[in-house]
Amino acid sequence: MVVGRSRVLGLERAFAPGAIACLVLGAGACSAPGPAQTPTDTIETGGVGGAGSIFAPSTGGALPIGPIIVGPEPVGGISCSGPAQTGTTVFGPQAFDYKRIARRELFTWTTDEQAAELRRDQVLFTRSERPGIGPGYAFQIIEQMAQNQSSSERAMLASLLGGELFAKARFAWSEPWATRMGWPGEEYGRNLLRIVLKPEAWVAVIRQGNLTVYDQGGQYVPLVDALAAPTRLGMIFYEKDAFVGGPNCGGSFVSGGNGYREFILGNLAMVEEWSLGTQQIRDRLTANIQQLTTFLERIRVCPVRTSAQQWNLDVCCAWPASGDSGVELFAYQQALAIPSDNYLPVPERIAAMIETLQGDLFELDPLIVTPGSP
Repeated sequence: MVVGRSRVLGLERAFAPGAIACLVLGAGACSAPGPAQTPTDTIETGGVGGAGSIFAPSTGGALPIGPIIVGPEPVGGISCSGPAQTGTTVFGPQAFDYKRIARRELFTWTTDEQAAELRRDQVLFTRSERPGIGPGYAFQIIEQMAQNQSSSERAMLASLLGGELFAKARFAWSEPWATRMGWPGEEYGRNLLRIVLKPEAWVAVIRQGNLTVYDQGGQYVPLVDALAAPTRLGMIFYEKDAFVGGPNCGGSFVSGGNGYREFILGNLAMVEEWSLGTQQIRDRLTANIQQLTTFLERIRVCPVRTSAQQWNLDVCCAWPASGDSGVELFAYQQALAIPSDNYLPVPERIAAMIETLQGDLFELDPLIVTPGSP
């Protein structure tokens, strides 16, 4: 999903691998009986579909879904009881809010090769596709939208998004940890880029079978206005949901393919600044490591017990709820971009993520570029 990232500077670890192992092995067994936490919920879909949807008919109303994993499942009739939670959830502040999708600060990982090119050439967007993978599934959906003439304005906007405006792109998210591990078998690189967009940048949103545009304040931008000023489109937000082959949350049980969400950057005109190897980036990585360490301490006694496939479906179907419910696991899931097996909230996966990010810490060698400046 995420194009390019890695690092060209030295390796520095704050924890040795043995220390990470201790975090995992320190987990105890499930404790005394308590109330089982197997909640179910419904998701309000509102006016999804209909004339605004090109991929599926409108369902409207509330869709019943399977269990939303917000707490541990009981084992043998005994439910887990983790340590008492104090204050806010670890990832509550990072829970994604669909009411304000646009972001000014985003992070993307890149390979050693691309990091070296960035330092040499100082050109942010250079790749039109990943070797052997192509430009990404999102652009297939954009092409379908461009060919569908049920809404000429939407088709024209999709043609712009699928053309030169985002021809060379990077995939990003608002927190580094949430994309670093990716899907099993994929490697996005270990160099972290920070990209800041201009305040006037708009976001094109591809979600629930529709294409809409919003500004940084979360206000809807009419498509005719977006077509009149396409250079203000600074990012694309894409979510693989039921309308494009992702999790189907209707019926008694969720089903369908894996879901995920991502930001796509490519319009240099809306980039205010990008950087590599700075103290600010290192501090963000360090903060993510501490957050994951705290999260591991809180959930290691009572991890989620479900298959990775079912967990992905449950997580994606709960995303529209948005916000922080005050439950640790739910907040973690609401902050995710890629609910892959690598992010399953069990001690081994969280510890592996911590160790990976520790290995990504670098010696400072700041590069800060303001496009268009001398």
